[in-house]
Amino acid sequence: MVVGAPVLMVGLVLAGMAPIKTWGPDEGHSGSGSVPVAYVAPSAAHPYSDPVWWPLRSPAVVSCVKTNCAGPFHNYWALDLIADPPGQSGDPIYAAGAGIFHVGAVDPSCKATSKDEGGTWVWVDHGGGKVSRYHHLSSVSATEGQRVTPNTMIGRMGHSGDVAPCTTNYLHFEVRVHGVKGARVAPGSLLACRSTTRQTWPNAWGKTSWDALTRGAVTTPSATSSCLTTPWAGTPAAPASVRGTRGSGRATVTWPAQYAGTNRIVVAMETYHPSVPEWGAPTYRTLSSTARSSTYTGLQNGRKYRWKVTSHNSGGNSAWSSYVNLTPAAAPTTPRVPRWLAATSTKVRYAWWSSTARGTPVTSYTVSIRARTSSGYSTWRRSTVSAGVLNYNWTTVTRGRTYQVTVRANSAVGPSPWATYKSVRVP
Repeated sequence: MVVGAPVLMVGLVLAGMAPIKTWGPDEGHSGSGSVPVAYVAPSAAHPYSDPVWWPLRSPAVVSCVKTNCAGPFHNYWALDLIADPPGQSGDPIYAAGAGIFHVGAVDPSCKATSKDEGGTWVWVDHGGGKVSRYHHLSSVSATEGQRVTPNTMIGRMGHSGDVAPCTTNYLHFEVRVHGVKGARVAPGSLLACRSTTRQTWPNAWGKTSWDALTRGAVTTPSATSSCLTTPWAGTPAAPASVRGTRGSGRATVTWPAQYAGTNRIVVAMETYHPSVPEWGAPTYRTLSSTARSSTYTGLQNGRKYRWKVTSHNSGGNSAWSSYVNLTPAAAPTTPRVPRWLAATSTKVRYAWWSSTARGTPVTSYTVSIRARTSSGYSTWRRSTVSAGVLNYNWTTVTRGRTYQVTVRANSAVGPSPWATYKSVRVP
């Protein structure tokens, strides 16, 4: 989060695109400007769009990006945007795309150490693990969990978290993938409105990368909200009919073909931590638009996991699918036998040690007996007992006859192998 000191302001003559519809009044969205005539509010069904809009409306000096500073520099992707004129505080900050707003921290302090921190910072979840972050705010305007758009003012520029004497007011802006603590990525070209004309920055200055700008050489002009559109209205519907199957240490999540225009699919997995108890942060997989399943291995039998799926098109991510909850498991171990095996003239008594559940409880045991005849063994006679019963008595037996017995354990996954056959003779 390195900012510039003295800067060179360059006059800009920017060529724009054809005018786009102007915005009319919009109830429920804050910030300067307004919304287009064809405005469609974001909803739970279509809450997201990609973070492709310039987050400021007031002029700002483009300072450090990744490596364009003499040092120290970020060495990661972020935009430091200094208020113009210098020292000005309170410039409004807008969401870079539609999404769910969150407060990262409220910390108005000025740091006495040599390393700045985020101060008061907020972030917007754009779906699929992509987020935008906004640091060093003087105040927060949106509320936790609010659905926001590029027309929503989410806070104001300040110097919270900066190093004393904290006289530089600026916005540290990031785009990340794989969640709010995921990897920082290049923000890419950002769209801005000049009157009713849309412009693409930094392309307007002959650069395709923000890091190619000389630190402090460009001051962005004032922008408006007049050319904003509603890409969230055209994002795909949430994937439906998402299913899952489990195995031993593995799980497979499946979904049907997605809508035309889908260009990628993202699957998020969460692990349950019973000692907390809560679900952990998601991990993400990005797959091609033609993918129909994703298999996860190396999972822990008996531990709870859950998955959700989103699809992405040119406008952004769909809403997430419903969760698929799975607990990987294997069939129980084979019962160890015999704990005892004895016969009287009227019955055969058989007992075994309990099986070990492997991810899901043992629900019952199946015991089997067969008699030896002059032509071989008869067919097995099977009986089922509850999981808490570890013995069985057969009372329909014939004196002088030899019997074989065995047992297996059952669970929701399936049965264990049969235990080793054991023989006993009825006296």
